[in-house]
Amino acid sequence: MKKYFTFIFLLLHFMLLHIALPAQSIIVGFYNCENFYDTTNQIKVIDEDFLPTSQKNYTSKAYAIKSIHLAKVIYGMGKMENSNGIAIIGVAEVENKWVLEKLIAEPILQKYHYKYLHFDSRDQRGVDVALIYNPAYFIPYQYQPYSLTDANHFNDYATRDILYVKGKLDGEWVHILVNHWPSRRGGTFISNSKRIWAATVCKKIMDSISIIDPQAKFIVMGDFNDNPTNASIKRLALLNPFLALFKNGYGSIAFRDSWSLFDQILLSRHWGQSSNNLTNYKPIIYTIPDMIETQGKYQGYPKRTYDGDRFRGGYSDHFPVALIFKPILSGNTLK
Repeated sequence: MKKYFTFIFLLLHFMLLHIALPAQSIIVGFYNCENFYDTTNQIKVIDEDFLPTSQKNYTSKAYAIKSIHLAKVIYGMGKMENSNGIAIIGVAEVENKWVLEKLIAEPILQKYHYKYLHFDSRDQRGVDVALIYNPAYFIPYQYQPYSLTDANHFNDYATRDILYVKGKLDGEWVHILVNHWPSRRGGTFISNSKRIWAATVCKKIMDSISIIDPQAKFIVMGDFNDNPTNASIKRLALLNPFLALFKNGYGSIAFRDSWSLFDQILLSRHWGQSSNNLTNYKPIIYTIPDMIETQGKYQGYPKRTYDGDRFRGGYSDHFPVALIFKPILSGNTLK
């Protein structure tokens, strides 16, 4: 009898070892955090609206709530489709490295050991782009900022840099560009040339890399302040997984009861020719009920931190977006 139970135990142990566990998805995201300032390391005078002494009364408590909420979003995105934390996420409207340090140190995110890449830009509002990454999925190799300022552009005021990062994502070399293009302030038509120039700079970066490596894989993400059908986005000549969502009426930001999909993640046109786990993907606009405004003139919009100078305790005026890469072993084609 003892030998019988020993045999059954060994058989069950063998079976458990050989059960195919669900392969994990790779999550690539982007999130405009909307005015993610700190209250203690104010290094730019332009952010004076976000101080404890301002009309907004942006205290350490408000800052803590903001950081916790952003962490909650990143955590939730990292739990989608059997994923184990988000692999990489580009972020916009972050003031400095201190807010990034606080964000990745939030208790809900600590187990992922996130790291970040960030450079201070000369943006007038004092906000930058950055890349947060999970070392278990992404290993950076080379990174630098690219300014939009030259002899003929942005001489009167500075705007956000483009962050370029080369690294290995799930074992494959990729080139990532994180963007936050000039806003539509002053009118879409008047400001259009600024975004066309941002697209031109972004395309020049990619073209310089493609000369050396024609099969280079690009992930171009950001708040482009333009929709997938606008000329600036088309100038990049990339695959846009979010085009169909936009045509079906989905958006990541609302203004005057009209939705726009300014937040997008684009890919190289030959991306699908690969045979690795980064081939099958689907785009999503990530939301949870707590991120949606339930009252006032912004009801149904992304729930922002402030309604004017009134603290609403929300998340951001943007919804984040993501591409979910499903392993080939799952047998699913998601494109």
